[in-house]
Amino acid sequence: MNVIPIKTRILKKGENIFTFFLEHLKNVKSEKIQENTVLVISSKIVAVHQNRIIKIENIEDFRKAVVKEADEILVDKNKFLLTVKNGVVIANAGIDQSNSKKGEIILWPENIQEFADEFTQKIKEKNNIKNFGVVISDSRVTMRRRGTVGVGIAWSGFWGVKDERGTKDLFGRELEVSTVNIADNLVSSAEIVMGQAAECTPFVLIENLDKDFFTDIQQSHESAEISKEEDLFYIK
Repeated sequence: MNVIPIKTRILKKGENIFTFFLEHLKNVKSEKIQENTVLVISSKIVAVHQNRIIKIENIEDFRKAVVKEADEILVDKNKFLLTVKNGVVIANAGIDQSNSKKGEIILWPENIQEFADEFTQKIKEKNNIKNFGVVISDSRVTMRRRGTVGVGIAWSGFWGVKDERGTKDLFGRELEVSTVNIADNLVSSAEIVMGQAAECTPFVLIENLDKDFFTDIQQSHESAEISKEEDLFYIK
């Protein structure tokens, strides 16, 4: 598996993000994108492309924006709101003040599944390839662990979750509950080179993946969701 970061300049307002990607792709690859590749795209650059930016004056404006954007609010603690947004448990509905101008915040992008599907199709057609996928990425914290990990908020062209139930382990025991979140794991590997500060690396190519990861079947973030009753961390 090869992880290839693509550094860029700052995306300008109204600029075409697909053209922007191709412009910077030339800096790291002289040949076409190859089969069995996934492109990780930062949710922030997608949001900027969609002009999902609002101005705020104070912390109360920020909180109002979080409440409006969140599907559910779970916890209010240490100036943060733990929320659910599109099935993902994440701080502040994914709203970010980092890498935005002073007095502005960046919301999560809209219609992200459609965006991922369209971007995937454009790359497939331009490079004449079959096995290719896109995942829109963000970062979040996990329980009792310091630091962020990656989370896929939408993906296309590959199975986001691999179901291992029914397969057998090294000693012949049948797995009953095991699934592997391919989308989140790919994003986490990309997050290492994407960074959280001024790296300016909103795109990462991940090459040489197993061909069985890929599919033409429509994907949805719902395939990675579980109910509160199934969630090990949920406390009534």
